[in-house]
Amino acid sequence: MLSEGWDVKNVFQIVPHEERAFNSKLLIAQVLGRGLRVPEVYKGTQPIVTVFNHDKWSKGIKHLVDEVLEIEKRIHSYPVKKKENYNFDLYQIDYEKVLEETKEYPMEDKFELLKKGYITYSSQDEVIPEETEYETVITGIREKEKYSIYQRMYPVKEVATDIFNRLYVFDMDAGTDYSEEWTKEKISKFICQSLKEVNDKTGMVSEENRQKTLRAFGVIKRKSSTFPRIIPKSKEPYKINTSNIKKNSLGLASLRHDSTVFFDESSLTLGESEDIKILKELIEMKEDGELIDLVKVENRYNFKTPLNATLSASKPERKFIQGLVKEENAKHIDAWIKSPDVGFYKIDYSWRKGEHPKQGQFNPDFFVKINDEILVVEIKDDKVCEGNTGEENKKKLYYSRDHFNKLNEIQKEQRYYFKFLSPMSYDLFFKALREGNYRDFRSEIEARLEM
Repeated sequence: MLSEGWDVKNVFQIVPHEERAFNSKLLIAQVLGRGLRVPEVYKGTQPIVTVFNHDKWSKGIKHLVDEVLEIEKRIHSYPVKKKENYNFDLYQIDYEKVLEETKEYPMEDKFELLKKGYITYSSQDEVIPEETEYETVITGIREKEKYSIYQRMYPVKEVATDIFNRLYVFDMDAGTDYSEEWTKEKISKFICQSLKEVNDKTGMVSEENRQKTLRAFGVIKRKSSTFPRIIPKSKEPYKINTSNIKKNSLGLASLRHDSTVFFDESSLTLGESEDIKILKELIEMKEDGELIDLVKVENRYNFKTPLNATLSASKPERKFIQGLVKEENAKHIDAWIKSPDVGFYKIDYSWRKGEHPKQGQFNPDFFVKINDEILVVEIKDDKVCEGNTGEENKKKLYYSRDHFNKLNEIQKEQRYYFKFLSPMSYDLFFKALREGNYRDFRSEIEARLEM
């Protein structure tokens, strides 16, 4: 993944370690932007950055790369002056993170360590032959190149000494005696047996197998963990208005990949000329039978948003907007806004991934105004409760509720209700909205996250 260590001017070859390092427009822009910085000595030469991407990832991210490089056209969404004023105020609070430190010393049974007598290593070699296929983005021309990768190898004694030193330091802090049980000689024999299991007689350990060895001695843990606490900078909230939302955009290619443009008749007269032109082109494309997700709201009085057009990035978002613009639901709503992913209204949260504390920010997807009440809606897929994303979303739910409860306590002009929604609960949600029971509505996904 990217880190501040990337802040250099001479990166021309990039190797994403995993798919999520290169599967969003933001990450792609970071990778290409940093790679294309030109050292002073090469000024005047057109830079080329080579990204070593796994073949199975490339097809899935090609349209994202095209969007970042502006190879395709884009349509934009932004506030416009409509006859009906659908803009509204929102209250916000700024936060700061305070770090607190607590100490943990795990007291594991030393005889539980490494009972089978060896670590399951993967086969290793100092020189690995590889073949990579390169594709030039603009022309689509592909070329194959063969080469060899030289792996860093570690002597068994060096790995054993490293592990022993870690155990010794841990013992000094925690009052344990792992280093007495696991001497350098014993650790060396253990590593040699692990190499023997994969028929390796080199006496060397690859980086991958070295990491497996370190993980196998699982008693080595940090003596302290840092837990972030998020507190308000000020007790005084401030207002932001939906008219200040910055321009958001969507690549036209993504309209074939779950993204959707919603518009009404005013979208063809309000806004910038280039966006009006592109919207007309999209209408023609759809009329010609092209499979793009373009939805016209026939009754403009049901399209109660201050934006020229609304852009959705996923099927769950699209289905929710379709619910907002249905006449039976729209007549119970004063106005609504699809918030951009960054930059308008952010909520801070923290969570733990394994042993490590993580901090993040997210922007709720929708703000729906009903009289002096604001429904704040975060849209998720039905499967969001699975795995690590489930743990992260539990914290998003917790911190969001806490944030809006604070707002409800310190100001009385508006009342906020935060909801996590997924498609399985849309029908019940809109029924509750029509009947005025939305305040206490709890979706299936919220119930699962609270278990």
